[in-house]
Amino acid sequence: MNDAHLNPNTASSRASFVPRSRITAYIFIVLAAILAASYYRLRTDSIFACQANGYSKGQYLAYCQSDGYGDFDHGAFWFDLEPAATRSAAAADVLFIGNSRMQYGFSSTAAQDWLAKNTPSYYLLGFAYNPRVQFERALLSKLAARPRVYVINLDTFFEENGDVPARIVMDEPNALSRYQHKQRWQYLHRAVCGKVAGFCGNSYSFFRTRQTGVWQSSGAISANKAVSVDPKFDAEMVARETVSGRVFLDSLGVVPGCIIFTLVPTVDTPSATSSAIATALHTDFIAPELGGLVTFDGSHLNRASAERWSAAFFQAAGPKIRDCLRTQTAPQVTSAN
Repeated sequence: MNDAHLNPNTASSRASFVPRSRITAYIFIVLAAILAASYYRLRTDSIFACQANGYSKGQYLAYCQSDGYGDFDHGAFWFDLEPAATRSAAAADVLFIGNSRMQYGFSSTAAQDWLAKNTPSYYLLGFAYNPRVQFERALLSKLAARPRVYVINLDTFFEENGDVPARIVMDEPNALSRYQHKQRWQYLHRAVCGKVAGFCGNSYSFFRTRQTGVWQSSGAISANKAVSVDPKFDAEMVARETVSGRVFLDSLGVVPGCIIFTLVPTVDTPSATSSAIATALHTDFIAPELGGLVTFDGSHLNRASAERWSAAFFQAAGPKIRDCLRTQTAPQVTSAN
């Protein structure tokens, strides 16, 4: 006789057990998928897309290449979120300003060694996203910087427009809270990714040294491309940037001979246009042209090229920098706002 006839509840309990187990399994699968998707998004679209290997007492994360984080550097200076960095920039005797190409060109061992031996203090005050004169002019005023020597990278620097982060920090009402939020995330990022590197991604990032402004990059970028020169001459740009540049230079309060223009090489380096701008502004243009230079991403000099180029720059510009430091009295610097 069939067991089901002996115990009618047995068949029904078996029938109900199978669907229940399938529902439980389905719930676990859905939860696992949600967790996996959340982790993937966290690892690709937030600060956790980048490694934490550049943090130290003297360095902070300036940029993480992810849509959910991106720039921190503009807000760090504009809102004085990194007081040690703003103080160092304000007090520097030699101040470098410009874009990220300038930063990588002078974030070399050759540059740091020369500057450490020949200057009381220096700072690389360049930013990613090509902020140009509009942002740098306002920032220098906020910092009350009074260096004795300026080195300015002429790479569309005197164009009167700002990048997206510059416009955000200068114009948006909620920018301060946005950048404070980014700063808070760095504490968790350092705690988690500093302990378990595998938890985080390997997107491109860079860290800024608070004392000198030097950048240290991290993460994967592989798009080597040789440096080249753009032979075109843009007369309209020369005229436009000469007007803007003259106003900016007059506001610096520095002996004209102690302002040096340069042009860190890149792909399609605008050498002719930049040289003409320097001539129109009656300012020394020191931009060594070397063969065999390479960018690591189609824009910025790789480490070996930055070493060679910066060494050549200081060989040419070094006497002028030393002379300016010797003949000018160090000004009194007020603290940043």
